[in-house]
Amino acid sequence: MSIGTRSAVNAPAHVDGAPGPDRARTLAVWAGRSTVAIGAVHIAFFTVKTWSRWGDWLGGGLHGPNAIEDPANAPSLADFWGLPGSFAVPLILLGLLVVRMARTGQEIPRHLGWALGAWVLAGGWILEPSGFALGLVPVTLLLLAQRAARRDEP
Repeated sequence: MSIGTRSAVNAPAHVDGAPGPDRARTLAVWAGRSTVAIGAVHIAFFTVKTWSRWGDWLGGGLHGPNAIEDPANAPSLADFWGLPGSFAVPLILLGLLVVRMARTGQEIPRHLGWALGAWVLAGGWILEPSGFALGLVPVTLLLLAQRAARRDEP
């Protein structure tokens, strides 16, 4: 069995009357949705902030090692890594994948919540103030979903 392919669709309800796999699935869907929202807000914020640089970027202003090493381009490079070079698009894709896996009853890999949490905490520690703290929302939802799914395992 490969990672993330175990189905939770036919998992039994919890014996003591607690919510069954629907709770884990709902938490995972909301973790994915919040991840997508964080990525989308990041893109929206930095698109507005970096709009004036897009013409230069698309025109090749950062092409080649000389352009990258030129101290005059440092603000443009910083803005580039804030938006087009950031993790916003992969974060949105990760969120969409989590939503799809949850909706189809696939098990979300247990390491995902912990790895995402480590990244969020490290990023927040290094760069403060920042939006990294928002990442604690999907991390918490993923960990709660994993906990609920573990309770429902036979």
